[in-house]
Amino acid sequence: MATAWINRLGSGNGLGIGGDRVMAKTRPLHWQEPATAPCPACNGTGEWSGMFSSGPCAACDGTGLVGEDGEPLDQTDLLAIIRRQRDRQQDRLRRLWHTPGVPEAVERHRQQQAQNERDQHAEHKHRLRGA
Repeated sequence: MATAWINRLGSGNGLGIGGDRVMAKTRPLHWQEPATAPCPACNGTGEWSGMFSSGPCAACDGTGLVGEDGEPLDQTDLLAIIRRQRDRQQDRLRRLWHTPGVPEAVERHRQQQAQNERDQHAEHKHRLRGA
């Protein structure tokens, strides 16, 4: 009776024979970033450049990184590496933003850019009118 019930549930239900739980395979608790090197084909840029066009590097899948063996990294490793890089950059930006004087300097720069755009627009309109 119990085996018929288990068979009806189908595979992938986490139950083994006799209703025992089967542990799913997971990654280790302490993941270590694999050793990487800049891609030799694109010099770590992640892009190739031709005479008329450019695109993602095929040797490193556009990441600019390869393993120590020169092969592209596994996608799961790449995802973790990119997330860590993103988090580090966000922390760096957050620390920079909280540096005294930075928010005020950014606001002054934005105001100057807006004024420059208004001046260019007015000059362009003036030239179009022929005056």
